[in-house]
Order: sequence, then structure tokens, then C-alpha cells
Amino acid sequence: MTLTLGNDLTGLVSREVDSGGSKASQLGASLTSGNDAFVEVVDAFLGNSLRDNEILLSTIAKNTAYGVNLLTVTDEYLKTIASLLQDSLKIISSAGSLSSDKLAVLQKSLSDKRAQINLLIKTAGFDGKSLLKGVGMDVQVGLNVTNTLKIKVNDINDGKLFRSSITTTINRWIAEDYTRCRYYNSESEMKRDLELNRNLVLVAIRKNGSGTGDKLRVVDLATAIVSLRDKNPSLPSLLNETLPETISSLKSIVPHDNNRNFANTNINQLTDALKSIIPGQPGAKKEVLDLFGGMSISLYTTKLALLNNIYVTALATIRGEQSGVANQKQNLLFVADALRATTNITQKAADSYLKTDYVLTAQLYSETIRTMVAAITSLQAANKIPEAAQRLIDALAK
Repeated sequence: MTLTLGNDLTGLVSREVDSGGSKASQLGASLTSGNDAFVEVVDAFLGNSLRDNEILLSTIAKNTAYGVNLLTVTDEYLKTIASLLQDSLKIISSAGSLSSDKLAVLQKSLSDKRAQINLLIKTAGFDGKSLLKGVGMDVQVGLNVTNTLKIKVNDINDGKLFRSSITTTINRWIAEDYTRCRYYNSESEMKRDLELNRNLVLVAIRKNGSGTGDKLRVVDLATAIVSLRDKNPSLPSLLNETLPETISSLKSIVPHDNNRNFANTNINQLTDALKSIIPGQPGAKKEVLDLFGGMSISLYTTKLALLNNIYVTALATIRGEQSGVANQKQNLLFVADALRATTNITQKAADSYLKTDYVLTAQLYSETIRTMVAAITSLQAANKIPEAAQRLIDALAK
């Protein structure tokens, strides 16, 4: 039987050529773009959902990098402040037996370093954020917006860095139980001041914090000191060294006792001593305000021990902040590594649905072309296509 275009077999071969051409075109597009042109509806949905998650995870990873950079910059400022505090301690330790003219030089150097520290605290910034004035931000670490990691740097602005260890000890004691300070009527009131790193003792004395209760009384302060001295054996000796006027008042309380000091006094005696003013002297009240950071202390005073303690405590505070920053940075780096690993896995899963398998696609492309060549050869045998077209298809199949 002669093969003609009107013959059913001829029509079937022609349709095979058309189908092969369409398939070859899609296979070629897959090989060129890398995207599988034959993805089914369900696979496309799954693959695109995974691709969306991949994009979100990549963005979240950038957020963690932002947090890491913020903490890195914060640590650099803290390092500089720590260095200035170390230099300040050297100055204080050398000031004990110097003449007034040499003391003036040291005092200026100490004041300059204090000014530099305050300037660094005020100007430390990153992307518009004041780093040392109480930074608090949530970094998203998962696809759910509730999956966050908190970055927190305490506020050390406005003199909050320069506190004596005695102040820090009593602040911690109050923080354990708000009822120990009558200025606070609730835990939440105290927590607001703690969040702002306020001096709980000083704001309770001045009533300028978040509390709504009564001012801290002298007897409350005496109770705190007596309560803490047994838990902290170094506290009485430090108080004896830094509060000489209060010691004098303690000794003069009837019955007089020249051996009475912070280590053996009771609450009533200490309350009376803290209230007293010795003739010709500033008095215990001023001395206590100095202790809790209410007054400025210089090298010209006899309070070098207290000044040294304040700077030692400030350096310890900075070291604590550095440790906290380092821990938070390490946690963010762990999260960033996990996010990158998850992103890679998600990307591979999405690719398995959406991307071209080059080996399989190339094989199918070759088979399709061979099928088309065979069909066209059949048509050529019946003189149904030009020889030039046949050569073109042969070249395509190579």
C-alpha cells in the first residue's frame, strides 16, 4: 500500500512529529532554564511552598547577622571603657601619698577619663540604636514570629555604671524580695526600675523611681546592712573602711564603746549613727549618700578606698556586660548556623520538586528527537517532506 498524506498511518506519524516537537521544546526549556517544565500541580505547590520558606529563612538569617553585628560593636565600646577604667584604677592607687600639685595632675587625668567614659556611653550607637543606654530587641530565629531570641544590654548611662559594691549588694538584696523596701508596693513596680538598671536604694531614698510607696527610712537601710553582713563577711570591713564618720557616731552612742563598728553593731545603734551629724563634720548622712552614688568623690578627699571600690565595681560591671554580650552573640551564631543548614535542606527539597534533573531530561530529549527522526524518515520515504528538512532534523539529533 502506498503511503500518502491522506492515509491514516501518515496522519498518525504527523501527529507523533508534532507531539515530539512540543515535548522537545519543553525539554529544551528545562535544560536551558534549570526549571522542570513538566512539574505536576501538587509537586509545584509543594516545591513553591518550600521555596517560600527558603526565602523567609534566608531573611531571618540576615536578621541574626544584624544582631551579631550589633553585639560586636557593643563589645568594642565595652572594651574601650574597660581600658579607661583600668587606667583610672592605676591613677587612684598612686594618689595616696602625693603632694597637692601632683595630685592635681592626677585628678585632671581621672576626670578626663571619667568624661571619656561618659561620652562613650552616650555616643555608642549602631543603626540609630544607643547601645549602652539599655538596648532590648527581639531577633526572629524561626518561621513563626513568636520564635525569637532576646538581645539585652543593660543601661549604664547617667552614672549608673559608677556604684559601690555595697550599693550593688543591697540592690540585689532588695531585688530578691520587693517587700524589703517599703518604696515598692508590688513586684512589677520594682521590675520596672530593675529593667532601667536604676539604683534601688537611691531612688527609694529620693522617691524618683517607679515605686508608689513611702521613702526608704534610715532604719530600713540599717536593717539591710545588718541582714547582709552575715551573708557577706567582706561587707562590714568595707563599710568600716569607707564610712569613718558613721563609725565615730557608732562609738559615741551611749554606752560608749570604742570597739563598736559595722561588724558588731545592732540595728537600733546603726540607725542612730546614720542619722547623726558630728559637730564640725559633714555628717554620716552625706557620707552615706556618697556611698550610694549621690555625690561626686575626688582624689582630694580621704575616701580613696570608696573611690577605688566604685571603680573596681564599675570594671566588674563592664566585665559582666562583656560576658553577657559574648553569650548572646554565641547564641545568635549557633542560631545562624542552624538557619543556614535548614535553608540548605529546604532549598534541596524545593529543588527536588521544581528543578530539572539534567541527566534524565537530556536522555528524554535525545529519545524524543530520535522518535521524531524516525517518524520524519517514514514521511520522507513517501516523498512527503523536503530533503532539506530531513537534514535539519538529522543535525538536531546529533
